[in-house]
Order: sequence, then C-alpha cells, then structure tokens
Amino acid sequence: MSSSSKPFAPGLLSSFWTIAVLLTAIRLGALMASPSTLGPDESQYWFWSQELAFGYFSKPPMIAWVIAATTSIFGNAEWAVRLSAPFFHLGVGAFLYLTAQRLFNQRAAYWSGLAWLTIPGVTLSSFLMTTDAPLLFFWSAGLFFLFRITEKDNPQRFDFVALGAAIGLGFLSKYAMIYFIIALGGTVLFIPSFRLALLRKEMLLTAVIALALILPNILWNAANDFQTLSHTAANANWGATLFKPAALLKFIAGQFAVIGPVFVVAFIWAAIHHRRNLHTLNPQLSKIHALFLFALTPLLIVSIQAFISRAHANWAATAYPAVILLVIAWLYEHKSGWIAKTGIAINAVFAALFIIIVSTEFSVVDRSGLSIMTRDIRGWKEQSHAVASMADGYDAVMIDDRDLMGAMLYYERGSNLKIVAIDPNASISHHYEAFMAFDPKIQSRMLFVTTRDDAAHVDYRFRHITPLGPVTVSLGSGQKRTYHLFDVSGYFGPGAPERGNNPS
Repeated sequence: MSSSSKPFAPGLLSSFWTIAVLLTAIRLGALMASPSTLGPDESQYWFWSQELAFGYFSKPPMIAWVIAATTSIFGNAEWAVRLSAPFFHLGVGAFLYLTAQRLFNQRAAYWSGLAWLTIPGVTLSSFLMTTDAPLLFFWSAGLFFLFRITEKDNPQRFDFVALGAAIGLGFLSKYAMIYFIIALGGTVLFIPSFRLALLRKEMLLTAVIALALILPNILWNAANDFQTLSHTAANANWGATLFKPAALLKFIAGQFAVIGPVFVVAFIWAAIHHRRNLHTLNPQLSKIHALFLFALTPLLIVSIQAFISRAHANWAATAYPAVILLVIAWLYEHKSGWIAKTGIAINAVFAALFIIIVSTEFSVVDRSGLSIMTRDIRGWKEQSHAVASMADGYDAVMIDDRDLMGAMLYYERGSNLKIVAIDPNASISHHYEAFMAFDPKIQSRMLFVTTRDDAAHVDYRFRHITPLGPVTVSLGSGQKRTYHLFDVSGYFGPGAPERGNNPS
C-alpha cells in the first residue's frame, strides 16, 4: 500500500464533512422520535450520572460523566441520555479521515471516514448509550496522534500530551483500552521506525499524562475493594466450564454483523496478502504493520477469551478503526475500490432501515418478526409504572433483578418511592446490591418483585410472604416480560433487628 495515487477530487473533501454531519443529524432525529425505553445498562449508567464519582461498580466513570453533561443541559429524556453517542462516532469518523489522509491519500480518507459511519456496529452504537462510543473515540484519537508522532521528523510536544490524554481518557471509558497499550508495545518491539520514534524522553510526558488521568479511578477502586476490576474479571467467566469452540465460532460470526460481511472478508484477504511482507523493514510498510497490530491485538485476545469461556461480539470493537483504515487503503491500492463502495452501500442500506425502524412505532419491527431484537429497549416504562402502582402502603419496593431495578429508578425518578435491592444468592453482583441494599433496620414491609413465580429464594429470610400476582407487558410478536409480586414482612435473616424492635 503506497501513499501515492492520483489526486482526489477536492469536492469530496467537503463532501465527507457534509455527509458526516447530515448523517449525525438524521441519527439525532431518530433518537428524539424513537418510542424506545432505556435499556437496563443505560438506566444504570443514568443512575450513576446522578452522583458523579471516579468509578462505579462495573465500569470506569466516563459514561456517567458524559450522561451527566447531556442531561444537565437537555433534561432526563431517553434521547438526552443517549445524545452523546452519535457525536462520539462522528468524532471517530473524523479521526479516521484525518489519519487516513496523513497515512495514505485523500481518497482513502474520504472512504475510511464514510465506511466507519455506516458500519452496522456504529449504526447500533449511535442509538444506544454504551461505553464503546467514548472508548472508540479516544482510541481513534490515540491512533491519530500516534501516527502524527511516528510520521513526522520533529513531532511537537502537544502530540505526546494528546496521546497520553487519549490513552488516559480511553481507560476512563472502558478498560479495553489496555489493548491499545499492548499494541503500542508491539510496535516498539517489532517495528524499528516506531521504536526510533517512540523511545524518546517525550514519551515520559505521555505516560505521566495517561497515569494522572487514570489514577483517580485506581484510587476509587482501592477505596471500594477494587469492585470494578473484580467485576471485569468476573465477566471473563473463567470459573465456568472452559474451552468452548462453539463460543469462539459465535464470536467470529458476530464480527460479520459488527462491520458487515464485505469488510470482514476484505480484511482477511488483506491480512493473507500482507503476510509475505511481515519481515520487510521498508519504512513505507511500517504504518501497515502498525495498523495490523492495532487491529489484530483486540481480535486475538478476545478470540482467546471466547474460546476459553465467552465473549460478546462488541468486545473486540477497538480492532475496527484500524481494520477500516487497512481495508479501504488496501482495496484502493489494489484497484478494488468498487468492493469498498459495495460494502459501504450494503451497510448504508442497513443503516437507513434501522433509522426508519427505531424512529417509528415498533409495529414495523413486529410485522417483520424481529421483535426479539428490540425487547431490551421496550416495555420498561409500562412495567415500572405497573409495579409502582402496587406500592402504596409499603416501606419500599424490593427487587432482585438489576434490569427492573434500573428501569424503576429511571422511570419513577419523580416519585418518592423507595426502591432497594436484595441479594438472593449472598454474592454481590451489581451496583444496586452493593450500594442500595434492603435495610431491615429501616424497612419492614416490602413489595418484593422478582422474575421467579415463587419466593423460594427469600423465604428463609421472611416470616410472612403473600403472592400478589404477576405484572406482564407485551414486547410484540407474542413476546412478554413478566415479574411476580409478593407482600413480604417479618425479616429474620442476617442483620435483622432485635426481635423486640422489629415491628413485624
């Protein structure tokens, strides 16, 4: 992949920015028009944003900070919670455009930026508030400033500061930023030109900036029994049955859905073709070697995790900024730009259909038989209100399910309803169990809400348990979500008040 090519039509330089801004505006309109409710994770992130800290039970703090910023300006509507997501991806597209412009040419810049904005994973991630959006923004910023350092004879101190800031802020978004450090180390070990550019005193400034940004989260974890790190390790699930080839195949198949089948096949094709150049020290190939390191490091690590235990398709999302840069440049270098355009066109059709579906009533989804794909973002408001309507006369609503807990905290935020969590298995597994647990010294009569149709998992703690029936909402196409309600009192489990002081 050489950096030389025919000059690109200057009109398309402005076209990328026009298309990028227009697509982002359309996505914002879809957010505001959508009837969807917040999903369980989004509700939890919103709840975190109500009390800012340097860390939370299962994630570093960036997502809560971002939600706090948007909701403080625009209120707590669902679209305001999600507002930053499309802007983060607009930023990723911009950084990829600028990076490809520096490494290759104007044509590669235009199509790289456009490719990013249309891949299925970004289409979905632009509509949901997840930790991937800020992570990918800072990851792509890190790539941009890394190549500014390695491609310039005399990089400025600002470039090293910016690289450190991108790494530090990436860590505050999601701990998967560790893959960036691993890949960066790989470039120093295996690529002489990168070793020469990076082993200099200015990199100490990069390290200091990154560590200074990460340190508050480390100290928060230390003060809270390293809960976030423990939860991250628990997500790896290495305590379960190990070595699952089926899980690996599922993860690999998921990658076709994340960036589209055309780009996956093109990346494999480019990687096989590039194999013959692995030991070539040509400086022109150094940037390609580096991009492969940044693409393959997350893919290989998460593939190993998938084989050992499990992995969600998005766990390797950080591979794809480099994948897009590689694929677009490689296809145009080999006079196969039509393949890139075909991949973008296919992904753009999906993006258009997705925007139409999420910005209208779910009847379109239901008629298409795809209701299962939207079950996590519908029905929570109705279910929350139905439970709340039964809560009169109780000291609190006690919930054993993280998903409903988050929904009720969000959708009942204007009420005085007390909502608490109970740990049914004596093992704290989420934020609410850790910080919003049922307190028997304060609460005696509870409206207990559970996914189970019995209260067997708490009957060893309460003397009086009366079934009140189910609360069910329709999720389309015959799907339902049901919770079961119980009137419970007379707690006598661990931490129970003295019998004489217990009103029950």
